[in-house]
Amino acid sequence: MRASLPFLPVAAGLFCIQLDFFSLGLALPTIAAELGSTVTNLQWLISGYMIALGAFLIPSGRLGDVLGRRDVLLSGIAVFGLSSLVCGLVTSAHLLIAARVVQGLGAALIMPASFALVTNATSERERPGVTGVLMGVAGVGTALGPVVGGVFSATIGWRWVFLINVPVAAVAIWRGWRLQTSRDESADRDLRRLDWWGVVTVAGGLTALSIAVDDVGAEGWTNPVTVGPLLGGIALLVAFVLRERRAAQPLVRPSLVRNRVFVVLCVAGTLANIGTVVYVVAATIDLQTLRGLTPTAAGLAFVVSSIGLAACGPLSGWLTTKVPAGLIMAVAVLACGPALVLLALAGPLWVYVLALGFCGLTTGMGYGLGQVAVQNVLPPERSAEGTGVMLTSLICVGGFGVVAGTAVIESVGAAPPTTTGLAVTLVGLAVLLLLAGVVTLVSQWPRTRTSVAPAPAPA
Repeated sequence: MRASLPFLPVAAGLFCIQLDFFSLGLALPTIAAELGSTVTNLQWLISGYMIALGAFLIPSGRLGDVLGRRDVLLSGIAVFGLSSLVCGLVTSAHLLIAARVVQGLGAALIMPASFALVTNATSERERPGVTGVLMGVAGVGTALGPVVGGVFSATIGWRWVFLINVPVAAVAIWRGWRLQTSRDESADRDLRRLDWWGVVTVAGGLTALSIAVDDVGAEGWTNPVTVGPLLGGIALLVAFVLRERRAAQPLVRPSLVRNRVFVVLCVAGTLANIGTVVYVVAATIDLQTLRGLTPTAAGLAFVVSSIGLAACGPLSGWLTTKVPAGLIMAVAVLACGPALVLLALAGPLWVYVLALGFCGLTTGMGYGLGQVAVQNVLPPERSAEGTGVMLTSLICVGGFGVVAGTAVIESVGAAPPTTTGLAVTLVGLAVLLLLAGVVTLVSQWPRTRTSVAPAPAPA
């Protein structure tokens, strides 16, 4: 635990991101009423944030490698804190949405730099415990988010959902200057030589794809509003791939995607993240539409799931001091399958609630440990680049997973969604996760056998 103390500013940044995101959903009706808007329009508070976050993770990871992870991390915390202040003070829905997009940019600066900073500043013995603490603090933000959003909206006001980030960010910046920084020493620090065409194509492509996916639920796949951004996004991402093959200092070096173990970890972590968002969507439908629970009762049912997600961090940190992170991740992804099947088949409410907790724990460890495991298969100087790619896959591909899962839920059985539709979706995803778990286990097993050494005898 003592080794984690210097990294509390990092933990504070991750805490703010998780708390802010998971508290906003319950505050949307109150915000809409005060600002004279609708909940549907204010969905862009979530969508705009996620688009900005997903689109700029890869450039942000490279900036951390080039300029130094500490400086990029603290800049991200400053941007996140200032935009949170603006969110808490604005009186216009449009300004609030714009400030949320800036918040997403701040979060994109924070996330890749966080784990890369730890990787380059800790020993192999210290690293699992430190990353476990970071994940645990972020998990607490996840668990507290719905409670904070609901309580603040009903008492002191929705603005404090954002304003609470300001003092936390200020303290994190004040303490963060003591962190040991690191960077890719082989990279040119002259920003004029950054791969700006790569930045434009990857950010533009991911933004266009995210907009298309966000609109598909309302507009359908054949509407020009969806098709235009979809085709434009694909074209820009193809241009990005071609650009990275020729760039002198690419944002993503081609050798990274040729690293099969890295790719396996990204795919498995992404499927685990899809499992998380799909089981949350499915459970919301099941509890309120099919079981007829009130929003308050459904929220209480999710508490066990939140506890499972919050427990991932400290449990993962403790386990990775005993077993390599990649192997634990493989087991967690394998366990996601039975967890989702149990959720699909659970009858009594108490069994269903326990299944929610099991889903939260397994899927949370599956995608959370992916961020730790990739640090162990890449050189330290490339850690922020690898984390940026990993998080981009988690967030952007996860968005496609939600759309696909929702489409299956709605297409099986008569409207509204049926128990059969939910079960087919969850079981189908469980099969994919089982396959991903097996492949991940195979990819990690030789490394485990060669890398794990007996612990030294106590002095």
